[in-house]
Amino acid sequence: MTPEEDAPADYATSARRLAPYADYMVVNVSSPNTPGLRDLQGVERLRPLLTAVRAALADAGRPALPLLVKIAPDLADEDVDAVADLALAEGLDGIVATNTTISREGLSATAEEVEAAGAGGLSGAPLKDRSLEVLRRLRARVGDRVTLVAVGGVETAEDAWARIRAGATLVQGYTGLIYGGPLWPRRVHRGLARLVREAGYSSVGEAVGADAPPPGLSLVGDDVEAAS
Repeated sequence: MTPEEDAPADYATSARRLAPYADYMVVNVSSPNTPGLRDLQGVERLRPLLTAVRAALADAGRPALPLLVKIAPDLADEDVDAVADLALAEGLDGIVATNTTISREGLSATAEEVEAAGAGGLSGAPLKDRSLEVLRRLRARVGDRVTLVAVGGVETAEDAWARIRAGATLVQGYTGLIYGGPLWPRRVHRGLARLVREAGYSSVGEAVGADAPPPGLSLVGDDVEAAS
């Protein structure tokens, strides 16, 4: 495992080597399967890491390569806000929300079965609600100034539609594909087309952020308040 003090150089090396082949780069500091990795989500640790990656991309001749950061659903609300503010301050191109969760709440399995499964990140349906909450909080904080990529518990066209209306420009799926099979993307695509028509839009893009709070408001629990 890379010591924390060496993390910026480690990420920079990866960025430099991958830059020639990438369409965009995501700094993942949120996997629960790498010991200590999530500690890098703190702004005081994340800022120098992003600075190092940006410098590496410039060294590789790709200074304009879009740079995003991927965060965990288990961050406290104030830490989500802090990452959003950092993304604006550092001019990041986007935030991916969210990675898998270490929470085991709401599972139908017994405590013994959960324990036997071991530690690690949980994906799929149990992640859905919190991932959407984080997305909504990010949108309230950054508006449309930063691209938001929604991922986590997206199983149906309705799930994807909710993320789009909450402010996601892009939606990713993984567990849904595993359980839904190779035709899953087509079903989601057709479902989204139907939902777009039913809502009276001519494109998915028109619906991005339709359910988001107006500019100048931020989330407080399930409500909104005027941002300072």
